[in-house]
Amino acid sequence: MKKKPSKEFNYTTPKITIPRNRKKGRVYISYHYEGVRYRHYNGNSLALKIYPNRCTDEQDKLRQLNLLKSKFNDALESGWAPTEEVITIPILRDALTQVLADKLASNLSSTYKKNLVGIHKLFTKFLLPNELNRTYDHLKLHRVEEFLNTFRSSERNYINRRRCLGVFFNEIVRREWGKSNLASRTPPAKAKAVLHIPYNDDQLKQLLDFLKKTSPNLYLCCLLTYGCLLRPHREILRLKRKHITEDLSQIMLSGNENKSGKVRRVFVPVYVQEELRKRLERITDPEANIFTQHKEHYNESYFNLMWRRARRAMIEKGLLFDGQTIYSFRHTAAIKVYRKTKDPHVLQQLLQHSSMSVTLNYLRGLGEVNDERLKDMMPELW
Repeated sequence: MKKKPSKEFNYTTPKITIPRNRKKGRVYISYHYEGVRYRHYNGNSLALKIYPNRCTDEQDKLRQLNLLKSKFNDALESGWAPTEEVITIPILRDALTQVLADKLASNLSSTYKKNLVGIHKLFTKFLLPNELNRTYDHLKLHRVEEFLNTFRSSERNYINRRRCLGVFFNEIVRREWGKSNLASRTPPAKAKAVLHIPYNDDQLKQLLDFLKKTSPNLYLCCLLTYGCLLRPHREILRLKRKHITEDLSQIMLSGNENKSGKVRRVFVPVYVQEELRKRLERITDPEANIFTQHKEHYNESYFNLMWRRARRAMIEKGLLFDGQTIYSFRHTAAIKVYRKTKDPHVLQQLLQHSSMSVTLNYLRGLGEVNDERLKDMMPELW
């Protein structure tokens, strides 16, 4: 039997509530004040950054929850009085629009933003007006599944759309506008592994020789992709004179200038330095882009366009195999590093992957993981 607030005191001791279904419900603390029951899911009312429902680890969540309980107890004992809080939860249409606006204003790649804009447009067009004009928690799981099933033309397409939609739902849940990410509860899909084909040594030399003669900018891009393992469409495209040290031995990128979000220092091989030296002789402005030689860089599809123009000629000359792209230079470099060191940690640092699992998946896609170990496991006759 629940204890009612005593008339002698105007509040009861805060208590923790953890729902039975933790995936669907949120944890909170509650108490009675002047006969009115109050619930708090975070520390906003006390201007404290305590958010137990944002924790993915259960122990961290419980620690945050106990801290929340303690802070409200201290506040009540010191004379603090809660006020009737009206938490305004936006309708689904506004919630999706606000999340998209915040993502577009952040430092994300243009491709990622383009994908978010696309899924937002398709999803809001798919939903009925009465679904868009109610809050997120009124949205039914089967409606999300119906929407995602329209992208079952390929596993990769379905996976990408599901992931993008999950970005919106994750953010809605994080802002406490909803209870759970419905996208994560839809059936997952697994894309078939694709073996990326790297360049062999002869092919690599012939390709670079051809590009050097026919497309100087594309040649330098491919050389930097291979020699420095930089990403062509985001990191190389935006390179400025100031990013390259005076002796040309290193390239320095700040966190907002590369995908990892961390300060990145890249060592430049001698053969790349020689090509950079020729290019940088004509550039004096430290803010100038090394390809345009002006402060503005080319658009993000520039190198793709240059590659498509050169691709037909390279195929006709037998220099290129089907499926090989600009990124194949990075794949080729990754294989050479791994075969030289046999150390995936070194490769992770050079590629600037966020985790070891990303690097291992990268190597699997290149056919470099497990092959050697399996060779010694083959059965013998006698």
